[in-house]
Amino acid sequence: MTTNLSDLQNTKVLFIAYFYPPCSSTEVPGSLRTVKFLRNLSNGECHVLTTPPAVGSDVDALRHIQLPVKTEIIHRVGSWDVFKVMLWLRRLLRKTLGKDAYSDASNNSPTSKKVFEGSASQTGSERGRLQRLKDFIYNLCYFPDQAGPWIIPAFIKGFRVVRKNRLDVIFATGSPWSGLIVGYLVSKATGKPLIVDFRDPWMNNPFHQSKGQFLDKVSYNLERRVVRHAVAVSLNTEPLRQDFVTRYQDIPSEKFFVMPNGFDPADFNQIEPEPRSCEQETFLLCHAGFLYGVRDPDVLLKAIRLANETLAESGKKVVFRQIGDVRLNYNLEERYADLLENRSLILEPSRPYQECLSALASADTVVNIQPATQTQVPSKLYDYLGINRPIIHITSKEGALGRLVADKQIGTIVEFDDDSTLTDLLVSLAKQSQSNDFSGYSSRADFDIQRISAVLAEKFIQNAKSRATE
Repeated sequence: MTTNLSDLQNTKVLFIAYFYPPCSSTEVPGSLRTVKFLRNLSNGECHVLTTPPAVGSDVDALRHIQLPVKTEIIHRVGSWDVFKVMLWLRRLLRKTLGKDAYSDASNNSPTSKKVFEGSASQTGSERGRLQRLKDFIYNLCYFPDQAGPWIIPAFIKGFRVVRKNRLDVIFATGSPWSGLIVGYLVSKATGKPLIVDFRDPWMNNPFHQSKGQFLDKVSYNLERRVVRHAVAVSLNTEPLRQDFVTRYQDIPSEKFFVMPNGFDPADFNQIEPEPRSCEQETFLLCHAGFLYGVRDPDVLLKAIRLANETLAESGKKVVFRQIGDVRLNYNLEERYADLLENRSLILEPSRPYQECLSALASADTVVNIQPATQTQVPSKLYDYLGINRPIIHITSKEGALGRLVADKQIGTIVEFDDDSTLTDLLVSLAKQSQSNDFSGYSSRADFDIQRISAVLAEKFIQNAKSRATE
C-alpha cells in the first residue's frame, strides 16, 4: 500500500500526551491517537512529552509498537503526588508518636481519601465536616483529574524542551484534561502557539463526576482559558464541534475543527482473522472492550436467547463473544447462565490490541454498544472500520454515534429498547450466512488517518508560519 505522509515543511512540534505506549488496554485509544498522527507526518521534528511507562512490556496492550514509532524524541516525566506524600507523613507521624501504623492497604493507592481518622467522640456534624474536608483535600490533589499531580513537573519539562529545541508549535491532547493545562502553561511561558485536541468533552461530559461546586467552577473557567488561548481547537466529532461553537459564540467558529479518531492502515495491514473454534453454522458476533454501566449488553443477550429459540430447528446459532472486563450493576453470569452453558455467550479476559483485532476480524459481525451521548463516538468504531467488518450499533438514533452512522451509512442501528427488531435482525443474519460477501462501506476512506493527519499538518504549518512573521 502506498503511504501518503503529510509534509510538516520542517515544522518542529511538541506533542503533549499523558497516554503513550507502553500502556494498559484502557489507555489504548488515547495512546493510539498520538501514535497514528506521528506515523503519518514527515519532514519535521516531533517531540512527545508523556509519563513514564504505565505497564511493563509483558502486559503492554500495544506491545506490537516499537518506540520510537517514527523519529520522535520521547520525553518522560513522572508526577509529583502530594497526596501520597501526605499519607507517608501521616504514617511517619503515627510511628513517631508510638501509635500503630495505619494498616489500611487502600491508603497506598492514590484513590484513597482517608487522610485523617475521625474520633469516636465526634458528633455526626463534626464527622460530616471532617469528611467534606478530606474529600476536598483529595479532590484538590487530583484536580482537574487523576493526572493532576503531573501538571507541574510536565510544565517544567515541557518549557525546557520547547526552549532547548526551539520548537514551533505545541499540540496537547486530552483527556485527561491535565494535559491541556500543561499545554496552556507551556504556551503561555514560551509564547509558542497552542493547538488543543478534545478527544472527549471536558464540560458537558455525561460521565463527569463532580468534585464539588467550587472545583467544578474552576474546571469550567480553566476550559475557557485554554480554549480562548489556543490558536485552534480540535474536536473529534461534529456534534462536539457544534457544542463548542454554541458555548463560545464570541470566538470565530473557524477556530474549531473536526479530527475524528480514524483508523491507521498500518495497524491493520498484518491482521489475519484468527481461526474460528465455533461450529460452522454459528453466526458469530464480537465485541472487544470494557462493558460497564450504561454500556450494558442486556438487550443483545435477550435478543440472542430469543433468536436461538427461533433458529433451533434450522441448526443455526447466534453466539456473542465478549473480550474484556464486564462490570455491570447485576451479575451477568447469573442472569445469562443458560447462554454461558450452551456457549451462546463467551466471556474472555482483555487481550493485547492486535490480538483483539484478529479476534474481531474473525467475526461475522462486530457490535458497538453506546449510550445516547450527544457529542461522543466510541473509538472502537474506527477499529471496526479498519478490520472492515459489518457492524451492529446498539445506540440511539438521536445520539452522536447514531447520527454519524446514518450520515455515513456505516452499519445498522438498533435502539436499546427495541428487543424485537434486534431479535429479527439476528435471525435474518444467521439464516443468510453471507457475511463473507461483505465488501465494506463506501465512506470508510473518510476515516483514514492519512487524510486526518493532513488536516493537522496544515494547522501546524499555518500557525508556525503566522507566529514567525509576527
